[in-house]
Amino acid sequence: MLEYFEWAEREFDPEKIFEKPEPLEGVRVLDLTVVLFGPEAGSLLAEFGAEVIRIEMPGSPPGMGDFVRSVDAWARFWKDASSAVLWCQRNKYFTSLNLKHPRGKDLFLRLVKKSDVVLENFVPGTMDRLGLSYRHLKEVNPRLIYLSLSGYGQWGERWNWPSFDASGQAMSGAAAVSGYEGRVPLRLPSYPGDLIAATAGFMSVLAALYYREKTGEGQYIDVAQVETFLRVMGSVFTYTHLKGKDRKRMGNRDPSIAPANMYRTADGRLVVISTLTTEEFRRLCRAMDREDLMEDERFSRTSQRLRKENADEIDRMVAEWCKQKNLDEILRMAREYGFSAGEVRDSKQVYEDEHLRARRSVWVFDDPVYGKMVAAGSPAKLSKSPGRIKWVGTPVGYHNRYIFKKLLGLSEEEIEELIREGVICYWADFIGRRPPKDFDYEKDPVFIW
Repeated sequence: MLEYFEWAEREFDPEKIFEKPEPLEGVRVLDLTVVLFGPEAGSLLAEFGAEVIRIEMPGSPPGMGDFVRSVDAWARFWKDASSAVLWCQRNKYFTSLNLKHPRGKDLFLRLVKKSDVVLENFVPGTMDRLGLSYRHLKEVNPRLIYLSLSGYGQWGERWNWPSFDASGQAMSGAAAVSGYEGRVPLRLPSYPGDLIAATAGFMSVLAALYYREKTGEGQYIDVAQVETFLRVMGSVFTYTHLKGKDRKRMGNRDPSIAPANMYRTADGRLVVISTLTTEEFRRLCRAMDREDLMEDERFSRTSQRLRKENADEIDRMVAEWCKQKNLDEILRMAREYGFSAGEVRDSKQVYEDEHLRARRSVWVFDDPVYGKMVAAGSPAKLSKSPGRIKWVGTPVGYHNRYIFKKLLGLSEEEIEELIREGVICYWADFIGRRPPKDFDYEKDPVFIW
């Protein structure tokens, strides 16, 4: 078996990622999205090689760009940048373009003719009022794939309801099954509604590109944030349909697995233990020196262990056992006996994890503007065409010259005229928009293209 693991490590060698081709090379994406929900979809495409052009409206005053540039944890900006922009805008080319200006709209349509995908997550109908919805743009480029991301979809009675991650969790029922019975439901942290829906958008664009490869036809994609939650809630709705009642909150317990919970260890740390099959439960019993439990008809079969009163008793016994063992001892026994156990780790422990760093799941890299950075790499490792992180988000309009000169052939004089007319702009001298004070952008060949 050692030969297989050595072969797999060579096959996926992270040191050779940038020597391999990118699967979406040649696919051009116009990304009009804002905040987190849409931008993450564009970043996923960019990680796998698509040329993603991030188009921000200038804002008011000009150069302010997307409002999320004003958002950071407890307003602690780093090098004058919002961490939200740094981590959810990977590998993109940043431009600014006033789509309400006739010349801005014309430039956008010229870009559409040269592009494969358009992404937007404005309030449904916004792009149509600008004359830039799918039904307009498909006349300009019939092969165009157009993804609209929203809270509740592009049609139906709730199309105009505002939605953020928290309201998506609430309206989908995800919050109602999170937390402990008898307490207020818990909001899942780290914006899963935004990130899961963005992944659904990414996936649907890939499917549409494959369809276009076969038929030559583009299409319109409607992804609703609330509806993506429904697909990750397991059997909740099957349960409700069959039982005719709501499924209650169960905290860290799993109604389909026993035991399955988070337990305090003798040294005050936390461990998660779960056993799915009867064999896995038998292995845990051996580790606990309680093989007699397998002779007890309450625990000998999965169906019996899942009866609530029996599952409660198993949970109690495992909790008592964990209280007598240090975490490292439990983890060693899990490997030795063959049952699932994992330490409940904090973010710093994960950040420093050498296994994850070696696999580029915690990706440390040098950004051309911000220096040493870290981001979560792709969980999908492709042996022939892996994803990669090249840079993070940049200041407003940073790649204006690169995009408009390279793709549309504009001259320096035309660029200056567009700036004077308010069609395009560069960053305002304001936190979250401007470059780091110690970075000389005028020496960056991409910026001064």
